[in-house]
Amino acid sequence: MSDETRPVAVVTGGARGIGAAIAQTLLDAGYRTAVVDVNEKAIARAQASDAARDGRLIPLLLSITDRQGVERAMGELAAAHGPVRALVNNAGMTLPGSFLDQTDEDWDRIVAVNLKGAFVMGQVVARQMVQEKSGTIVNVSSVSAHGVRTGPPAYAAAKAGVEGLSRLMAVQLGPFGVRVNTVVVGTTETPWLLSRKTDDELDDMRGSTLMGRLGEPQDVARTVAFLCSPAAKHLTGQLISVSGGQWMP
Repeated sequence: MSDETRPVAVVTGGARGIGAAIAQTLLDAGYRTAVVDVNEKAIARAQASDAARDGRLIPLLLSITDRQGVERAMGELAAAHGPVRALVNNAGMTLPGSFLDQTDEDWDRIVAVNLKGAFVMGQVVARQMVQEKSGTIVNVSSVSAHGVRTGPPAYAAAKAGVEGLSRLMAVQLGPFGVRVNTVVVGTTETPWLLSRKTDDELDDMRGSTLMGRLGEPQDVARTVAFLCSPAAKHLTGQLISVSGGQWMP
């Protein structure tokens, strides 16, 4: 497949962890993939990769809550490489805290990245897709939205909001040929998680799944790639749990 014929995908939070696995899987599936991230070191590593050097990977240092920056970047991406065919709203963040001690400042920051970011990216890219009457959007949620894991209320509320937003997007974008689905992610072995949990805590997390193991980034990535593929052309408005049975819809 030549670079000129590769469809364009965008993965937010795509330079690290689950996002990096998603980006690589979409590259392998034939997409020219733009990875959006706010982490300068992660973007620098992506820029140094073989895929970036041959033009298949496009690293973008960008905040997904900055509407003007998103509109500019997505416009430049479409002008240079063609309209976006697949968007994966994977970017997210959380902070320590419980319901009784979560601060307003932390609430605003967590909700902005996890929910507003999905709205801004989704709206900007969906406008391109509507013009093309084609496209697929995958929003990434968490089992935390369903009370499976404890943690800051802002994260659970934001991810629940992502799921509601996804359903509305599916309803309103479907008539234009745009599919929208949600992947609900369980506890996954990422460098971020492994650096913050003890061996005993990780064992407890493994015991919370029906499969007796934690997820791997590739488990999520393969599901996302399927949802972006022609094999899923009649799937929209769905919640798909990639959690080893931590949460079952």
